[in-house]
Amino acid sequence: MLQFVVGFALGSVVGMYLAQNYQVPNITKKIEEFKKDADARKNPPDSKS
Repeated sequence: MLQFVVGFALGSVVGMYLAQNYQVPNITKKIEEFKKDADARKNPPDSKS
């Protein structure tokens, strides 16, 4: 249990340091863009015009 708490705390501190000092990409935005691209490829455009 103590090992989990120490590991979690250390990971949080390192994550905060990296987020403040480096240009970390926003993972949520990247996932949303990937989903949009996948949906666009899955549903081909209608050619009924």
